[in-house]
Amino acid sequence: MQALIKSLPGWLKLLLVFPLLFLNGMLLFVVIGRFKALFDYLIIATLIAFLLKLTIQFLVNRGIRKGLAIAAVGILSFAGIVFLGLTFVPLMVTELGNLVDDVPRWLDASQDRFDQLTHSAIARELTNAGIDIDELFQKLYVALSKGLNGIGGKALGLVTGTLNGVLNTFVILILTIFLLLGGQSFWNGIFSWFPQPWDQKVPCYTAEIFKDYFLSRLILATGSSIARLIIFAALGLPYTVLFAFGLGLASLIPFAGAVVTLFGTIILGLKSGVFAVKFFLSAIVIDQITDNGIAPKLMGDKIGLNPVWILISIFIGAELGGLLGVLLAVPVASVIKRIVDELRFGDAATGEEIVVSELRNDELPETT
Repeated sequence: MQALIKSLPGWLKLLLVFPLLFLNGMLLFVVIGRFKALFDYLIIATLIAFLLKLTIQFLVNRGIRKGLAIAAVGILSFAGIVFLGLTFVPLMVTELGNLVDDVPRWLDASQDRFDQLTHSAIARELTNAGIDIDELFQKLYVALSKGLNGIGGKALGLVTGTLNGVLNTFVILILTIFLLLGGQSFWNGIFSWFPQPWDQKVPCYTAEIFKDYFLSRLILATGSSIARLIIFAALGLPYTVLFAFGLGLASLIPFAGAVVTLFGTIILGLKSGVFAVKFFLSAIVIDQITDNGIAPKLMGDKIGLNPVWILISIFIGAELGGLLGVLLAVPVASVIKRIVDELRFGDAATGEEIVVSELRNDELPETT
């Protein structure tokens, strides 16, 4: 039977498998929706444990004993969380609240500039072309007011929901510890239900793509955030911490950084055109350096997705899993693409077994 299936053309194998995948996917979606909080905690804890495990393995490969490496990574991670929780996070929330209060005043103060704009030669040409400048300004005012009120409400939710956030963090921390200790056997048990050879290939593909994607994204987000903080402060821009680290967090999602840059430019433009130009140019320069200079060296072509498919996967991820779905959309889509390509074309790469063996060698040594 397996020989008959292997002899079928790739498109026919995909046609036979797709209905089963679709039905199982719908069933999985219903189950995940019913226990969404549990799955969110499990996925977040798995990602954290995965990244910590890579760090521990890096130290072990440098000759540090595994127990000492685990202790060092745990202490440094805890210290980093405490440092961020006591410094940058409160400062970002404070700056966000101040920005929400300042923008309505900036809108009112910019009314005179817009009045001058509506009586300019350009405005008259636009009016003759059927474009109403006054209507555009009113729409901009309403859109910015609604958007910032929504952001302000979320910021207030962050402040008032501190207790709930602490409880969620505690649950994720406990899950992360258990996954660090026994996560390999946990996921091996789940993937063992997959037919051969996918019980080995799928976890290997997932580990490889997730490692390359999230490590590179975290390095780029951290580096670009620090660079923006320094440059924004040197340029004298307001709300440097909020904009620098806000753009850094947005850069974890493809194309989201460009949207935040445009939004920040519009907001600062209400305060000062000079601020808007400085912010826009500096943000664009940093993005170009990271996206076109550093990112290809870190990631290469590991993702292998067309930009159109990246956008489609982000929209699907947002619909299915919210913010967490957006973060996972691109690497999950890349894993699916790799599986589909192999179903269609077979083992196109002659080094497939080498990749699998290398990933196995990257696993942490078993505890004695």
